[in-house]
Amino acid sequence: MRKKDHINIALQDKTNFTSLDNYKIDYNSVPRFGIEDVDISTKIANNVWKYPIFINAITAGGQYCNDINRELEEVCNICEIKFFAGSYSPALKNEEDKISYPKNRSINLGLDKNYNQVNEAILNTNPQYIQLHTNPLQEMIMPEGDRNFESWLENLKEISSKVNVPIILKETGFGMNKATIELAIELNLSAVDISGKDGTNFARIENMRSESPSYYLEEIGYTTAESLEIAKNYRDKIDIIASGGIRNPLDVVKCLALGAKAVGVSRAFLDILINKGKSELIKEIKKWQQELKYLMILTNSKNIEELYGKVYKK
Repeated sequence: MRKKDHINIALQDKTNFTSLDNYKIDYNSVPRFGIEDVDISTKIANNVWKYPIFINAITAGGQYCNDINRELEEVCNICEIKFFAGSYSPALKNEEDKISYPKNRSINLGLDKNYNQVNEAILNTNPQYIQLHTNPLQEMIMPEGDRNFESWLENLKEISSKVNVPIILKETGFGMNKATIELAIELNLSAVDISGKDGTNFARIENMRSESPSYYLEEIGYTTAESLEIAKNYRDKIDIIASGGIRNPLDVVKCLALGAKAVGVSRAFLDILINKGKSELIKEIKKWQQELKYLMILTNSKNIEELYGKVYKK
């Protein structure tokens, strides 16, 4: 029920203005090349991705959520983009969820999970990546949330030292500060997903579910743009992934120009899937893939590396 509540509330919580609206790309009136010259591939943890966009962790657990994941996985196969499923936690408790969880892609687990639990997930799914998500603020507000965090850092250290699968430290909508990124580098993690607070605000969602809401907590965190401004100083030391309120290809290009190597999309694609169906989502993603190239041409960028820095504040 909690997972379904999260989806329904998130889809009602529309994003109109985000921190990325404070930025403009470097528009050129005289392009230097055509669409066949543009390469929008990227590399995360030394693995080449054909496209810099992917469907980021949304949900998992229970038939409703597992059906969503199955359809999202099918869409990603057709569109040739990466798919990151939601939390593996339900699969640690339920055999049906364990069977249904996507295989050979990625696993997503919170920092409250220890090495043995992560290793169990690895053995069951053979993942290409591990997303270790961190969400202390949400846990504090959530009625059934965790209140003890003393094991989180030790779990992260042990997992990072024992696991050979590339690890992505992922925020869940509150952004990342300098200290968190530096910790990820210190532990030799492959990437960080800064997940800024322009997207689904889980503090707001949990307040809506709570009998005793604390609305002021919704203001805590860093926006997507603020997090990227911090993270770009470390782009030569760790792969930066952006997410949080991504609405269109222009948002993607702005994130890439601010230093991200890939951009995760959740609510925008989920909304289309739920309300219009799988075929319409496929059309939309393919449209994004084409328009990303158009925007690259307008910035005179043949590839993502050339795109970096071609953005400025209004």
